[in-house]
Amino acid sequence: MRVSIASAIFTILLLTAASCGSDSEQADLSSDEISVDTLRAEVPEIVNEEELPHETEANVPVTSGPGGSWNTTMGEIEIVVDDTGNVTGEYPLGTIEGILTDTTLEFTYSESSLTGEGTFTFEGDFNSFNGVQNIDGTEFAWDGIRI
Repeated sequence: MRVSIASAIFTILLLTAASCGSDSEQADLSSDEISVDTLRAEVPEIVNEEELPHETEANVPVTSGPGGSWNTTMGEIEIVVDDTGNVTGEYPLGTIEGILTDTTLEFTYSESSLTGEGTFTFEGDFNSFNGVQNIDGTEFAWDGIRI
């Protein structure tokens, strides 16, 4: 006989709940009240992994812009975009301010006494970006993925 994991867990939870009261509160769980067939009828069983939902291009969320939380090579950054396309952001080392044009963000950054420029190029779905930060004429990668 095949019993789903959900049915087994449900049965264990019922038995545990029944045994939690004092002696006078013990639940009467007779075999004709709860059966594996009853549990199976109430809890849907996933027969194979193909029945599980999988991410596809059709169900991946598409955002309207870069605003939100990002995990990046420079730490987590929170990006805010106003109605005019002005962008601000805070990350562990400092802040950014810039302008968003289509999927490109050109910004200036400030990290204590260090300042400079950078660029993020967002993928069309705004769920990842590749970018650079220019420090004294040297470009450093600054990539990110939406959290």
